[in-house]
Amino acid sequence: MTPEAILGHRPRLLSQAQREFFFANGYLLVEQALDAAGLSRLREAFATLEKKGEEPDCPADFEFETLPDGRRRLRQVLCAADHHPDIWKFVSSAPMTSFAADVVGPNVQFREAGISYKFPGGRGFGWHQDIVFFPSSNRSPIMTLTFVEDVDAEMGPTRVIPGSHLGEVYDHYDADGNWLGLIGEHVKSRVPVSESVAITGPAGSVLLTSCAIVHAAGENRSARDRPMVLAGYASADTVSYGGIPYKSRYRWRIVEGEPTREIHSDALRLKLPPDWDAYEGIRIDNLHQRQDN
Repeated sequence: MTPEAILGHRPRLLSQAQREFFFANGYLLVEQALDAAGLSRLREAFATLEKKGEEPDCPADFEFETLPDGRRRLRQVLCAADHHPDIWKFVSSAPMTSFAADVVGPNVQFREAGISYKFPGGRGFGWHQDIVFFPSSNRSPIMTLTFVEDVDAEMGPTRVIPGSHLGEVYDHYDADGNWLGLIGEHVKSRVPVSESVAITGPAGSVLLTSCAIVHAAGENRSARDRPMVLAGYASADTVSYGGIPYKSRYRWRIVEGEPTREIHSDALRLKLPPDWDAYEGIRIDNLHQRQDN
């Protein structure tokens, strides 16, 4: 559906002004969308999954990093909804599916949901656009980021470039044709990085971002963890041109509304990413896990 058609449907949770802001800027922060009980359930799920990550045979979805002090910590659990029922319940019901319906249309399909810990010293990721990981027939796919704790400027918050979702989908290969998963240096001069804004907010807030918005994040330089739930959705009339890196058993499940036989297609110039099926495990920012803040 087009933004104009989506705006023609009655909003479920967002105001019309919030929806218009999202379509104009490519992001929207809804502060304190979760109550204390909801946050408590998410924190318990995080603790359970972190403990599972200590097991010697934990699944490949559990990805680790070595922090500056030498400790090896769980960085994130990709497809976390597949590993904990409370994560799946959270991302497959209101308010999350209602937020999605308000910006992608009344028929919503789920893509994947993961969790990110970002412990003190945890790294960030460079400038990129999510749509390059799963090229789609239109720009409707979104990512939601739920703040499980307060997020401030010292925690390496997500930075977005407002309005960049309406412009170019940049090359995420280098000049020699090697996949980076980040905007290549040969085109980065065209990216208006100076216009970026950092998204901070209290626990329980939900950040909605367009799959085409240019964004990045820095290292967590605070003494506190920055846990988040990340969940992806799209309109039911969206088709992925290739495989997707995060192979949740719930992917493409309709979580709001109903399926459709129609396909909405935008005029987009996209490159296909690597063949994700050729790699073991699941990539996060790029295949090389390099720091690029």
